[in-house]
Amino acid sequence: MKKRNTVQKKVIFSALNARCDHPSATKLYEDLREDNPNLSKATVYRVLKDAAEEGAVLRIHVGSEDRFDGTVSGHSHIICEKCHAICDTEFPLKAVSDLEEKSGYRVRSRHVEFYGLCPECRKEAAEG
Repeated sequence: MKKRNTVQKKVIFSALNARCDHPSATKLYEDLREDNPNLSKATVYRVLKDAAEEGAVLRIHVGSEDRFDGTVSGHSHIICEKCHAICDTEFPLKAVSDLEEKSGYRVRSRHVEFYGLCPECRKEAAEG
């Protein structure tokens, strides 16, 4: 069954693609609702869930929530274990070619997540 390309869906994708903070569905809805009073929280959740299942957006499970990334091309994330901030980062292509050479696999896509403490949380930990 073909999914409809609704105005709400366009608003959601446009807002997600304009961001680099990897928002949750709730955060995205809260940021959109003032300018889009006909947009429901359920619609935002459904559109993002369906898009993640179709591979149109990335779903990143952090803490107790899912966060979303409109960039699906090969990149990686570094995630703060304390505040759950997410930043895009590049994974060295040499590592991918070494993996292919050693394993015999041909890598078609990749998603790597690194975990640690962001600069702000490291600063707070040092002060405390």
